Amino acid sequence: MSGYFTVGGFFVVVGLLFLLLPLEQLQKAFRHMRSKVTTKIGGAVFLALGLFMVVQGVLAL
Repeated sequence: MSGYFTVGGFFVVVGLLFLLLPLEQLQKAFRHMRSKVTTKIGGAVFLALGLFMVVQGVLAL
C-alpha cells in the first residue's frame, strides 16, 4: 500500500517540476529535451499518473 503513495508522490513531484520550471532550466539537467510542448505534456502525464496512484493507494486501504 505504501508503495502506491511513495511512487505516486514521486511522480507528482516530477510532473510538477516539468510543468512549472522553464525549459531552459530543465535543459541544464536533461540535455536531450528539445520541445517545450512535449516537456509540458510529459509533466502532465507524470502528474496524472501520480495522482492516480495516490488515489489507488487510498482506495486499497
